[in-house]
Amino acid sequence: MKKQLYLYLMPVRKVNKEEVVTEALKLFRSRGYHKTTMAEIGAACGLLKGSIYHYFASKEELMIAVLEFLREYYRVNVFAIAYNDKRSAMSRLKELGTHSMDIFIRGEGACLMGNIASETIDVVPEFHPHIKSFFDDWTDALVYIYRSHYSPKAALFFARETICAIEGAALMMRIYKDPDFLRKANDMILKKFESATKEALIQQQEQ
Repeated sequence: MKKQLYLYLMPVRKVNKEEVVTEALKLFRSRGYHKTTMAEIGAACGLLKGSIYHYFASKEELMIAVLEFLREYYRVNVFAIAYNDKRSAMSRLKELGTHSMDIFIRGEGACLMGNIASETIDVVPEFHPHIKSFFDDWTDALVYIYRSHYSPKAALFFARETICAIEGAALMMRIYKDPDFLRKANDMILKKFESATKEALIQQQEQ
């Protein structure tokens, strides 16, 4: 009996935790957290029924691993752009905007963060600190850029305003299936910062 149970739980093929997280991310992104089952994730990984629990004890634990995977990926590969002082603030903001548009149009990471926050914020409180940390990282990256032309308080305000504009535009894009919402929001953000840049230059010249 024990041998039969062991064989029942054994994976069809060997996978590592990162592969499980990657497959889970795809399913959570397309189906949402509540509609995705551990059995579906296991099947996507090529695992026998039940053997996914060798890797993660629960769907909640797996979702937290997905959120942390995304947070680290964007911290290293996207938000790090903001801290490259060899480039102008405007060029860094433009590249962050380009990355944001690509992410949302393809329906990837940041989009998943917003969706999971909306779906689970009141019912799975364990996810909240992980989602908040992602948005804190995004905010910090924008604040770093904006502080080149704004006071710390104003930089924080405009960083949060920028994220709200992008997230709102991404929602409208999904509702109307029109990526132009996102492009216009990004253009608005860049124009506002360009105006601030010009104003800062004028003030420097007047001093």
